[in-house]
Amino acid sequence: MFRTFEAVARLGSLTAASKALGVSQSTISRHLDRLEESAGSPLLLRESPLRLTERGSSLLAAVQPMVDAALAARSTLEDTPELHGEVTLTTVGEMVRWELAPRLLEFYRAFPHLRLRILAENRISSLAAGEADVALRMFRPESGELVAQKVRSVSYAFFAASSLELHPEVPWMGLTGSLAGLPEQRHAERVFATRPPRLLVEDIESLGLAVQAGLGVALLPRGFAARLAEVVEVSPQRLGERSSDSLPSRDIWMVVHRSKQHVPRVRAVMGWLKEVLNDVRP
Repeated sequence: MFRTFEAVARLGSLTAASKALGVSQSTISRHLDRLEESAGSPLLLRESPLRLTERGSSLLAAVQPMVDAALAARSTLEDTPELHGEVTLTTVGEMVRWELAPRLLEFYRAFPHLRLRILAENRISSLAAGEADVALRMFRPESGELVAQKVRSVSYAFFAASSLELHPEVPWMGLTGSLAGLPEQRHAERVFATRPPRLLVEDIESLGLAVQAGLGVALLPRGFAARLAEVVEVSPQRLGERSSDSLPSRDIWMVVHRSKQHVPRVRAVMGWLKEVLNDVRP
């Protein structure tokens, strides 16, 4: 019942907890009813999303270490000294294509009996819910039982094709969709506040290829721009920027749930990731 309560409190709904635990929603409801009957008071307010009562918050704080310990014990049982099994990694597609894929052969030479499952997407997979074991993220998590380690810093600059004529009204391009709120996109919007973008795309790789094709200027990671042909860095002043804001930079964080940070196969993947990211240009 405690595991059921923790899942409902963490995921925010009976439906989500039902899917995560692999049981029916009626079973979830029955477990909660029994728990609240034992407590003698409500633990959850059946709203959308669900909210914890004060008694429920106290119970969650008490059962969280038990849940973490159970996850750690289960993970330990799944491991053998030969590092068999599967590890799920989640990150953005660009990271997989630019940094990880070229180094996968050496990973399998070092760990021939491990299997990697890589989720390459902008959506943030949940480590707490078990959707992934390790995550590479562009921000540091501020909540949950997660352990984060900074593995790399990324610097940004404006880039253009060497053949593009630069002037204060040069066309600019940026990011949209799930990436529209990134700090680098907000910075570009401030720089070019007097005119709309020529092109907006939902991935950085397409943005870089558009710069390479001479369609306009864009704010790109320096390490990625170095991979493009006939593309040069340009100063903001040449683009008519009058803002005093400094160019943005981002940190890459390797994140793991606290219950899995000492699991041998997970630690092996984390060590490989640190080696890969320490070898590449910022």
